[in-house]
Amino acid sequence: MKRRPIKPDSKASRYSFRYSAAVFSISISIKAVSGLGLLILAGCASLGGAKDETPPSTEFYTLTAEIALARGEPRVAALQYAAAVARDSDPQLLRRATEVSAEALQPSLVAKLAQRWIGVEPSSLDAQRAAARAALELYRIDAAAMHYRAVVTITPSGVDAAFADVESDLSEDDNIFGARALADRLAAAFPSSTAAMRVQGLAALRADDPAAAVRALTLALSNDAAAPDDATGPESKAVAARRGLTQTLLRARIMAGDIEQPLSQARELVKGDDNAANRFEYAVLLMTAQRNDAAAEQLEMLAAKTESKPAALRLLGLLEFQQGHFEAADARFKQVLRTSEFLDDAFYYLAVIADRNGDSERALRLYSQVQHGDNVLPALLRAAAILYMHGAPAAADELLDRLGEDEPQRVPEVINTRARIYADSGELPKAYEVLRKGLEAYPDSVELRYARASVYEDEGKIKDALRELASVLKDRPQDPAAMNALGFTLADHSQSLSKARKLIERAHTAAPKNAAILDSLGWVLFRQGHDAEALPYLRAAYTDDRGGDIAAHLGEVLWQQGKRDEAQRIWSEAGIIDADNKLLKSTRQRLQAGH
Repeated sequence: MKRRPIKPDSKASRYSFRYSAAVFSISISIKAVSGLGLLILAGCASLGGAKDETPPSTEFYTLTAEIALARGEPRVAALQYAAAVARDSDPQLLRRATEVSAEALQPSLVAKLAQRWIGVEPSSLDAQRAAARAALELYRIDAAAMHYRAVVTITPSGVDAAFADVESDLSEDDNIFGARALADRLAAAFPSSTAAMRVQGLAALRADDPAAAVRALTLALSNDAAAPDDATGPESKAVAARRGLTQTLLRARIMAGDIEQPLSQARELVKGDDNAANRFEYAVLLMTAQRNDAAAEQLEMLAAKTESKPAALRLLGLLEFQQGHFEAADARFKQVLRTSEFLDDAFYYLAVIADRNGDSERALRLYSQVQHGDNVLPALLRAAAILYMHGAPAAADELLDRLGEDEPQRVPEVINTRARIYADSGELPKAYEVLRKGLEAYPDSVELRYARASVYEDEGKIKDALRELASVLKDRPQDPAAMNALGFTLADHSQSLSKARKLIERAHTAAPKNAAILDSLGWVLFRQGHDAEALPYLRAAYTDDRGGDIAAHLGEVLWQQGKRDEAQRIWSEAGIIDADNKLLKSTRQRLQAGH
């Protein structure tokens, strides 16, 4: 499964290798108060004597919860608040307990607390929304749909305003398949809502089902009551929203295989009104259709104009990077730096290029300059891995510690990275221990459960890995990601191939354009001896994702079919883009050695 980058609206507005003086001073103050609280509690206990069996008060649990938060123990804080509300059903206490548990990434606790809160305040919009979010995170889609229906129904500003909040929640959730299933249920519950159709279409597109996205977005646009296209004056919000949704629909149509008409429509729009916005939209559609030369031609025109130059250079750099043209991409991103815009993107991709070229010192310098946006966390996680691999484990561990403190909502990802660094360094006991502690703190984290399965597999403990993945699927039986993870692992080790195929086919039905699932389906067919049937799925996967794993699988099937020149070409191509991929290297060596 692909990892998704940190979201642009994350609380992590910037990172550094040390805290600012302000944050440091606040931290010291909180810890000082915490220490005083502990002394007070100890004093109270001593005054009570050994025979005092009076149960702790609500205040005891709330105070110790806040102390735990100050000490960086979010699960302890959530559990203490849960104990407090077991004794007191005050709505404000329930609100605080639910908020703390949500911030502590404890969805099972949130679900219980929010349900109790709803019992006290059935019309509370915040309680219903908290319950809905927790249910979605746990892949309890029926429960999530029930609570979001309540949210939509009781929102004072109406259905469409409520769906704006739902869209925000679903677009922020990494559980793309669960979000899509939820959006389908909500669209069925509110069939006349244009906003519900919009949410359904966007969720389907994120979940790699562009055909379903086309259907929903087409309905949304046809029912849209926005201002007409010929409205005069500044573009209204409604017109701008409809324009954005129309562009998304065109992109979905291309992804679904309907390429020429959307491109023609965008081309005609440029001819009729040759402004930067229209030309950018045309260029993006060409990129979606993988008409890279034509896209580059449009972007070069935009780069020649001062007002559109920075954005055009950025897209040209991304286009070169995605094709593995790293020298050209490097030149483009250096041009971006000179515009003083999109600096974080430029620093990040320049760092990745230096990293792939083996210039670790330059890569570290560039990674440390990524200060905002999607790539902050990936940059610093990679910097930690470089430090560890180059003999600075203490610095790597310190950086990971600070990242966890700076961005508590991403702690499972930091834990995962730390475990992967240890595993890649051959320190499997340390990797297991990191994951054990991580799962104690975040028992609902699917990411950490997948990580533990991966470490088991690294050590050759295939039964343990399969048991872990089967446990995830048991908890999330309708999750295509869980189906694919177990199905692929079975297929990769030539175990229960019939079962593996059924699991992967179910995942493919839910997400027909997902590259990882397409790769799995091709691989299980190959393992079953259906080479010719496997090839189209692997080709489709490689078209979307030219990473080393998919290239290794596609190349092996081609090799076995006697298409060895094509296999070599694909391996060489992927070797440029994903040079350190272990599977790609081992597959190539194994097959070439047997030639």
